[in-house]
Amino acid sequence: MFFVFNGKKIIKRGIFFICGIFFVLAIVKSIKPDTAVVSADISKTAYIAIVIDDFGYDGEGTDNMIALNIPFTAAVMPFSDKSAENVSKLKAAGKEMIVHMPMESLTGKKEWVGEKSIFKSMSDEEIKKCVEEALSIVTPAKGINNHMGSAIMEDERCFSAVMDVAAQRGLLFIDSMTTANTVGEAVCQKKGVPLLKRDVFLDSTDDINVVKKQLLTTAEIAKEKGYAVAIGHVGPEGGNITVEAMKQLAPQLEQQGIVFVTVSQLWEILSQQ
Repeated sequence: MFFVFNGKKIIKRGIFFICGIFFVLAIVKSIKPDTAVVSADISKTAYIAIVIDDFGYDGEGTDNMIALNIPFTAAVMPFSDKSAENVSKLKAAGKEMIVHMPMESLTGKKEWVGEKSIFKSMSDEEIKKCVEEALSIVTPAKGINNHMGSAIMEDERCFSAVMDVAAQRGLLFIDSMTTANTVGEAVCQKKGVPLLKRDVFLDSTDDINVVKKQLLTTAEIAKEKGYAVAIGHVGPEGGNITVEAMKQLAPQLEQQGIVFVTVSQLWEILSQQ
């Protein structure tokens, strides 16, 4: 009788032990999906949006930049001799465009921004008319950035008039950050205009190693905050050396998890985060 009682006890303990194993396995299985989600969140993609200024002059490197198989956004000077021609080439190549809007600078000569530009002496209506005309030439444009323009970027009234058109058209603004005293963020927030700021200038040099260094700096910023905006040029400010630097470094940066996007793609990504 004593032996039978012990046998029952052992069987009972065995059943509890087996049940316990199944219970632990069930818990482990339920934890695994959550662990996978956490791991996926740790490694975030880093995005680089490159804006290439000064299309519209058909400057050195224009055709090679257009042929480049790396996403970028072309900023087109609207009132130059070759503006319409460059716009046609960019459209045919499927490149994204923005208006590289000439604006009055605090320093330099008036002719550096051109006769048809945004000046502080203009009324709000004159400013809006000038922006509308620029958009009629660079079409379809996803946004606007400033060519020079430190004087306008520090003037809330003038810049607000520019952003009134951007808001009405549903356009982005990319602040080239040509002045530390920019009113860009405050005005864009007030007008409801999406804003991106330039992090790095890539060129203004004839040394390809400098451009490469700036591209690497852009990548480091992107890895740190998730994205970065860089500005390069065609013509004497960059041209073919910028094309070549981008060609040489893009595969290396992509292996590091960098994804090249246009400015409108970047804004869409940021809006969904």
